[in-house]
Amino acid sequence: MTSLSTPPLRNDGARRADIDRIIEIACSTAALIDCRRDQIRDVLTPIATIDSVDTEIADSIDLLNTAGVEYAAYRQADPETQLRVFLPANNLLYSLALFVALPSLFCGNVLARPASRVKSAYLELAAILSDGPIDVGDRMRTYSQATFAEISQGSVVVFSGKPENGRAVDKECASGLFLGFGTGINPIVIGRDLSGPELTNAVEATVAARLYNNGQDCLCPDAIFVDAAVAEEFVPALVRRLATIPVVSTGTTPGLISAPLADMTTYDRAVAELDTLESALVWTGEISADDRHCPIGVAVRRLPEIARSVPELFGPIFNVVVYDHLDQVVDFLDAPETEPYGMYLSVFGVAELVGVDRVGSARNTGARTAFEFENGHEPFGGFGSNGTISAGVGREPVARPLLLSAELARYAAERGGVDAQR
Repeated sequence: MTSLSTPPLRNDGARRADIDRIIEIACSTAALIDCRRDQIRDVLTPIATIDSVDTEIADSIDLLNTAGVEYAAYRQADPETQLRVFLPANNLLYSLALFVALPSLFCGNVLARPASRVKSAYLELAAILSDGPIDVGDRMRTYSQATFAEISQGSVVVFSGKPENGRAVDKECASGLFLGFGTGINPIVIGRDLSGPELTNAVEATVAARLYNNGQDCLCPDAIFVDAAVAEEFVPALVRRLATIPVVSTGTTPGLISAPLADMTTYDRAVAELDTLESALVWTGEISADDRHCPIGVAVRRLPEIARSVPELFGPIFNVVVYDHLDQVVDFLDAPETEPYGMYLSVFGVAELVGVDRVGSARNTGARTAFEFENGHEPFGGFGSNGTISAGVGREPVARPLLLSAELARYAAERGGVDAQR
């Protein structure tokens, strides 16, 4: 595995053997995911699109094949750490890889609770992977949230889901360290400097980001800010592109699709948002006969017409907001109602924001969507308190990008460190 990026090590045979062992286990787990991808697809396509499933598989394999890049950070953490993970209702395989398999290479006490809505799918995935070098199934607990909180007292707790639920979990668990991965607006800004192929590329990027897994992902952009100077060209181009999206009855069709949502709860939420946008809708797509099929919708309003708090649109809804001056967008993102939702901001054709690292509480990804920017070995999120937050008993909550290995190393240092030779 000489191609792996690993931290420099002293000429220490024990540490060299340790890192070689870690890499071997991680790569063997990645190989197991690879050879069982068809079984994984069968489990996940009823609740996700095939393209998003294949992305999860590829990202999980890559994450584990490159586990060595986090060796130094994890080895600065306390291997006796009790890690308790509240798993999310989407990105099931990748969440298992990121928050269960990867830390299990370094920590011996990792337990995870699957989100109730997709518990059976998590357990099926765990069964598929449990005869590998990491027994994922042995780390799963199907307890109630209250019972899992009881066995998480004082632990390092990872929570992925609604921020208000995360705050309740932090309190219930009396977390020694709480890492919350919540939600953000992740807006896209379309500037006046776009035309021709560049505008077409921005449309394509917007469609790909909003329709990732049919819109069922926390990184999908919940607002698309469009400069009035290009709105009359951008919106029709967006609608024309969406009109070409296949309308299908299952998520097994490759490519960007309009398909039924994962469950009725998600469907009801998406349709409710469409209903609130009804007067602003300029286009809606067709649907299949499936009861969970929410149509693609495009709403267009001017920035002063929208509420300060942008809802999470967990479905195929395009919330286009037209602005006259960039300062309007910056002020909106920095407003007290919006600032807690800062994670990522994607920018196309806005010269004033080139090289600007942060707008409000959101990290500027430039002309890349949040999906293209995110990397499992790098800190995730931005500086919004409803996005990514570090908290815990006696700790001042701090909103910042989070990487589990780095946070565990920091936590160990705060508590006096661990044996550097371990």
